[in-house]
Amino acid sequence: MTDISHGPITCDRCWKGITATVQERGPFKLVRDPGHWGAINPSLLVLGISKGNTQSRAFAAGEFDTVAFKGIRDRLLQVLQTVGLLPCETPDQFEQRFRSDEKCLAFASVVRCSLTGQNRKPTGPTHTAESPFVIPAFRPGSEGYTFVSACVDKHIGHLPEATRTVILLGNATSYIKAVRDLFGRTLGGARVINGVSYQARSALFVHVAHPSRGNGHFGSFIRGEGGSGAKMRLAAEALRSWPPAAEAWTT
Repeated sequence: MTDISHGPITCDRCWKGITATVQERGPFKLVRDPGHWGAINPSLLVLGISKGNTQSRAFAAGEFDTVAFKGIRDRLLQVLQTVGLLPCETPDQFEQRFRSDEKCLAFASVVRCSLTGQNRKPTGPTHTAESPFVIPAFRPGSEGYTFVSACVDKHIGHLPEATRTVILLGNATSYIKAVRDLFGRTLGGARVINGVSYQARSALFVHVAHPSRGNGHFGSFIRGEGGSGAKMRLAAEALRSWPPAAEAWTT
């Protein structure tokens, strides 16, 4: 099991011999600020792709409990409830889940440090956590893959003992495939359940819509419309059929 607790994580997997707190490889930038919010041994783990610039700035300001999904926690709760999780949870109750005394639910990101990709705007390049610029780092051969694969090996390869359900925020087809392949290599194979979910070892991994305000498919996912709605129904179906999720989070 990974040695974790609520708070900043002590991890030097990508930082051995490096005194700087920022690394750049090709278009990707990694900021050393890994963290974990909520339960130490969670039964349900929610993972973003990586902390965005808003979360990274909050981390640097020392406001740790406010960092994870800062400004979009209401939308995150909407996503979880849309697929059948935490149906009776109020926003105020959900807010308490991010604290150190939480026992069942935890939040982090697939890449625990802050990973951004370069957007070459006409006004000058800038680093962003928007999915189209970060997802390429999950593909073998990219300059950012070393960061991603090392983090997955360290933290996903040794999930807490109680963690049987993992919700992954981000359900673009390219992201699902990249993460499923990466987790499969790390965990010794991934058994496909449906188009948005798979089982690896004793955990079910389910992809849902990212709650980012920049996600143009968020509303369709929540309302069950079109292709995004189809993915929502697949996620809900996988969770309903998975006993640990059904027993603990859908009642």
